[in-house]
Amino acid sequence: MNPLFTAHKHYGSLLLVLVLAVILVALVKGPKPVFQRIVAVLVDINLVVGLVAFFQTARPISWFHPILALGAVAFLHIGAKSEDKGKVVRCFSIALVLLVAAWAVNASWGPAWFKTNFVKLPAVSVIAK
Repeated sequence: MNPLFTAHKHYGSLLLVLVLAVILVALVKGPKPVFQRIVAVLVDINLVVGLVAFFQTARPISWFHPILALGAVAFLHIGAKSEDKGKVVRCFSIALVLLVAAWAVNASWGPAWFKTNFVKLPAVSVIAK
């Protein structure tokens, strides 16, 4: 298995816990913009790792995965700088749902519809190697 793909997979699982931690901290102690920004940037890094891994593996990926992940990143950055408790909880909660949905797209336990519709293979040069 591609080491970048493995890193993307495990790092993504850790990020789900961090997004949940931001929500819990915001609910209990109030928003912490520094922590929120760090988590948003860590998700950005995983997005880049996933993009690079996509072009280095011959595994078919549904386009729903990056679309949902980009939507989550947008909500994370909307809420990252905010000190409004409601905005942070809403944005990070929506992002968490989108990240879980992005995970479900390619997970073995995810809906079969995602695996059969709107699926893209990486470049042919990668498959030929």
